[in-house]
Formats: sequence, C-alpha cells, structure tokens
Amino acid sequence: MGPSKAHGSWHAAMGRPGAPATGHRAPVSLKFRSYMSWKVFRVGLGRLIFGMVAVALLLWGGGIALAQEERPEVRLVVEGGLDGWVDPHWPIKLEARIETDILLVGELQVVQGQELARLEVEVPAGGARAYEVVVAPPVDQRVILLRVIPEGGDQEAPVASAFFRPRVAAKEILVGLVGVPRLEQVLGEVRSAVSGEPITPVRMENASERLERGELHQLSYLVMDQPRPLAAGTISWLRGGGRLVTTTAALEMMGLDAVWWGNFPGVDAEIGWYGVGEGEVLALDALSGHPARLWASLLRPAQLSGSQQIPLIEEPMSLTQAALSVENETPGYPWLPLVVVVYSVVVGPINLWILRRRRKLEWAWITIPALGLVGVVAFAIVGTGGVNRTFWSHGTVQVSGPDPQARTGMVAATSRARTMEISFSPEWDVYPENLANIAGDSAQPTITRSGVYEYDLPSLGWLSVNAFRRAEPVEVKAAFGGQGVEMTNGSSGPVVMWGVHAYPRVAVRGALEPGATGSISWQEVLTSTSRWQFHDAFWGMDAQDTVENLSEHWPIVIGSLVNVARESGMVDVPSFAFAVTEHSISDVMVDGHTQEVPGLKLDLYPISVDRMGETGWAHARPVWLDEAFRAGGFEGAPVFAELWILSYRLPTGLSVPPRLVLGGLDPGFVGLDRAVAPFDGEEVVDGTEGWEAWDWVAAEFVPVDIDREMDAARIVAPSGEVLLRVSTARLGVSPLTAVMTWGDAP
Repeated sequence: MGPSKAHGSWHAAMGRPGAPATGHRAPVSLKFRSYMSWKVFRVGLGRLIFGMVAVALLLWGGGIALAQEERPEVRLVVEGGLDGWVDPHWPIKLEARIETDILLVGELQVVQGQELARLEVEVPAGGARAYEVVVAPPVDQRVILLRVIPEGGDQEAPVASAFFRPRVAAKEILVGLVGVPRLEQVLGEVRSAVSGEPITPVRMENASERLERGELHQLSYLVMDQPRPLAAGTISWLRGGGRLVTTTAALEMMGLDAVWWGNFPGVDAEIGWYGVGEGEVLALDALSGHPARLWASLLRPAQLSGSQQIPLIEEPMSLTQAALSVENETPGYPWLPLVVVVYSVVVGPINLWILRRRRKLEWAWITIPALGLVGVVAFAIVGTGGVNRTFWSHGTVQVSGPDPQARTGMVAATSRARTMEISFSPEWDVYPENLANIAGDSAQPTITRSGVYEYDLPSLGWLSVNAFRRAEPVEVKAAFGGQGVEMTNGSSGPVVMWGVHAYPRVAVRGALEPGATGSISWQEVLTSTSRWQFHDAFWGMDAQDTVENLSEHWPIVIGSLVNVARESGMVDVPSFAFAVTEHSISDVMVDGHTQEVPGLKLDLYPISVDRMGETGWAHARPVWLDEAFRAGGFEGAPVFAELWILSYRLPTGLSVPPRLVLGGLDPGFVGLDRAVAPFDGEEVVDGTEGWEAWDWVAAEFVPVDIDREMDAARIVAPSGEVLLRVSTARLGVSPLTAVMTWGDAP
C-alpha cells in the first residue's frame, strides 16, 4: 500500500496547479508545451496571425528592395543648345550621355515627329560614354524622344529614355553671358524699353568651342569682357548680324574692323556704338554697376524668326524636293537598231541556212526558242548594265556675305535593294529627312560612332539628308553700284540663269558663259512688269530678255531654294541678286569611294540699302508682334497681328529725308484700301493712321505723319535703324507692305 499511495500523490501533485514540489522534476518538453499553450491563449490567435503576416511582408519588402538595389541600371542624360535654347533655323546638336552598370551594346534611337534615326552605342560595364547626334531644326518646339534599346531587345521596351524639349526665344530677348555671371541677376529683372519684352540671360559655361564655331545664332546679344582676339566663328556671326556688348578696353584687343557710328543715343552714359558688317557692337567702360534703365534702353528686340515676306512661290518645297526636281538624262543606246537587225538575221536566215546544210530543219523548234532566250538574257544584261542603278541629286542654296552659309538637300534613289554606307565632310551638320509625300519607300539610317550613315535600301527605295555648312568659295561674282548690278561668271561652267529680285519685282537674264559679264539696271528692276510671284517672272518673259531652252521645272526649283533661304533665316532682306549653276558635290563618300553628286546650286547675293546710292528703299523687318497673337501659336506670315514693331535699315549718314510708302513699290500689289473708313463718332488723327516712330533722343515712341517726310535727325539712328510701331486696327493694308524710301524711288 505504501508505494502505491506515494505514486498516486505524485500524479495528483502534477495535475494540480500550485502543488508543492517534490523531489521529482517534470520533463523540459512538457513544461515548454505548457508555457506556450498558456502564452497563446493569453495573446490571442488574431494577434498571432497579424504578427506573422507583418513579418512576412517585412521579409518580402526587404527582398524587393534588395533586388532593386542589385538590378543593373542604365541612365540617359540629354543636353543641347544653350541650356535648351536653340535657333529655330539651325539643326540641333544633342549630346546624349549613357551611364550603365553592365555592358551595353545596342542602339540609341532618336524620334523627332515622323523621323527616326539610329545610332550604334557600346558602353562598358560601370562606365559612361557621350554621343553627339544632329537633328532637324525645331518644328513647333516639338519634343524629341531619345531611347536606348539593347541588342536583341524589344523595340518598345527601352532600358532608358529621355526627352529634350527645344526652347526658342519668341517672347523674350535672349542674352548670352560669357565670363560675367554677376550680370545674370541684373538682366533677369530688365525689360526692353522698346518692346517691353523681358530679358532672358543665359550663362554660357565652357563656351570656347561654341565661340570658335560661331554657334550663337539663337542669341539676340552676346555680352562678354574678354580682352583678346575674337574667334573666327564669332567674328563671322557678328558680321552676319550679331550684336556684341563688351568693354572699350576689350574691344581694342578683339581685332575687329569696326566702323564708328557715334555714341548710343537716349542714355545718360557715353557708350560707343560700332558697326561690324551687318552686326553691331556696344562698348561700355565697364559691364557692371549700371542701372536697370540703361540696359532696358540698350537691349532691343532682334528680327523675328523666319521670313515674314510673301514667298516667291506658293507652297514652297524643301531642299530634298528641289533636288528631286533636277532632270537627268536617260542613257542612250545608239547601237540598239543595229543589234536588233543582227539578232533578227541570226535567228532567222542564218539559223535556217545552217540547219538546212546539216539537214536538220526539224531542230528549228529547239534552236529558235533557245536563241530567243539567249537574246532576251543578253539584252537584259546590257540594258541594266547601262542604267545607273542609283540616282543621285542635290539642291543647294548658298548665301555670300560676312557670314556665308550653305544648305544642301541630297537624295539617292535605287532601283534595286542594297545596303549603302555614306559619310560626309566633318564641316557638314547632317541630319536625315523623311518626306512622306514622295512615292517609294524611304529608309532611315543607322549611324555608327565614326559618323557613317548606313542605309538598308529596299527596291525602288530612296534616302534623303539635309546638310548645313559654311559656304564654299564663289567663282560667280556680283558687283553693286549706283546704276545697278553686274554679274561676272568666273567659273569653268555656264551660269544657267541669273537675275535681280527687288521685292516685289524680278528681272531675269539667261545663260552666262564662262568669263562673260552681264548687267541689270535699277531702273529696269523698278519698271519690270513681272509680278511678285517668282514663277510669273519666268512665264511672262515678254518684258525680259528672251531666255531660250529653259527647263520648265527650273523656275519652281529656284523659287523653292529662295524660299528655303528666306524662311530659314539665311537671307533676311527682300532684295538680292542670284545665279543658278549646275554644281557637283564631291566630298561625299559612298561605300568608301568618292561619290559625285550632281544638282543645282543657287548663289544669293544680298543687296543692302547702302549699295543703292542716294536712291533706294528698305523693307519692313518685324521685330515684335502683340502678345495675343504670339500666345495663339500661329504659324506662317503673321498677317493677323494687331500691333507691330517694324525695323528698317537705312544707309548711315543719309542726306535726304526718308518717307513711308504704304503698299510697297507696286501700286497694283496693295489689293486693299489705304485706310478703313472710321466708325461713327470715332476720332481720327490726320495722317497718322496709328503709326509711331521710336525717337532715339527721347527714348520713346512718338506719332508720325506718313503723308510727310520724316525727321531723320530723331527717328534714324546713327546705325541707320528706324523703328516703327503700328496698330493695324485702323490700317487697310498689311504693314509688311510699308516701304521706307529716299531719293527718287517711287
């Protein structure tokens, strides 16, 4: 009984909480299960599940973060222009910098509207590489998309992409700053006293290469204090119409052939005003310490982007379309009739004579078809071998002057599928072009790092590129005098045609042989019966010298090239002489060999007003339009604007008073009444019709009477510039037709 009782007491003690301990201890596993059961029931099952879910989410999120941290990345950074500011007329140079954690081999795609260009890229792991790509001038400030596609990757799944939105100065005056960062804040708070436009300063970092090449066309002014000779490109930009603000000490060291115009009027400080070609220089004692009102008086709006004159022909074509319009001769085969006769004799009499001699006339069923097949193959080989399987052509417009420029549209069309590699001279800024309205399949290039454009041309396919470059030496010379224009052909080939265009008149001459000289008088231009449209000057040749053997397409091609020059800002004057030559381009390499590209070149020689002596006329150059019009985003000639500021350039030191002529030089061109009838009760100021002139002495606009001669002492600056403001609400004609004349001009 003893042992049994003791055993029962141990079991009772273990089953009862708080039982006194005995000499025996419970197993560890049993105690742990008892403890966990007590804890679980105390915490609750819901809290336990919540904790487990939280821990799982934490572990999953950490894995994601770790995976993202370990995933290789490709980064793309794009820069262009001056802090994004570009010239609307020039191609845009973009620098695309690719940084990657892994080895990247693929292509950089550049999408601009309907254009697509490809650039081969290769970046080592953990490295970076910069690529330069040239794209077309901006259209409506359209965004340019760049994306990196790895080799063999999905075209719609780039590993990196970036956007570049070009900015064009349309509502501000863009001023580039070199070495004068302290002016950035001062100029950023200034508005022009002439137009009220804000000044937008842009600091030019590392500007040496840009100054050397003269890539400053997006600027209205360049402000810098560097007492050393200017780079050749900067001088060319300045002579072509640029504006430079510097110090007197720096100007003496720049080596410029400047003409002294006098002190800048209407300001309290003595500021030298100089002319350099078509450009100007303002020289101050120092560039800092001047009040805002001084800068407001000095900085004036420049000419608006694009040509504002009526185009020479309607619906102007591009350079590429002009190139496609050039005629090419079909290869001739003078021996073809003899070959046909010989073939007929061989297939007929000779074949039958041989078979009769061999007494095998029944073989004629075999020999005649066989000889026919051989003849067809032979004709096919000879015929296709005599045809140029790749057609090349170009249309080029070149402008002489202090800032000579040339622009070329080049096309190649092939009758068979082929792969072609093209490279260009380093002086060319080339970008591909795609014209959807031309029949055939156009090809977009793949560009290698060495600057080679590779095209995979399909059968009946074509390619097109545009190139901007400095002009070549011109062997056809134009001389201007008080009597007219004299053209001399110093080249080895003939001038197809030449003439003078003094808006809205055109006088045309025919071919000019090598070494020959021709002339056209100003009087002949003014009395020409040709209309303002360029092609009318060719179709109505009765009033001009008879021009024989004119190809009918040439007037359209020439007019298109002129429109390209004017709309792209190459020519901002409405009067110029021109000469057309058949010109071959020889600095293009195709598949490693020099390619001669035939085509037409149009040389333009701007006629400045100081070349016309004491008689002449100057046309309006719009420099400002009302804010409401510009905010509307209209394209083309801004004929619907209600408030204008127009600039005219007269000869310096003009001795005769100027006058304003509405409707230009062609009375039949106006097409509208001189003024709109006044409304009931409306007060009309006689003679003014809303015209005001900038008084350079008083630094304000004052009303002018357009029926009288103007006071040149106050409204004509020492530079010859005249600024007129007009409201078109009371004007019956477009202010673009208002011409300033002097002397005996009508």
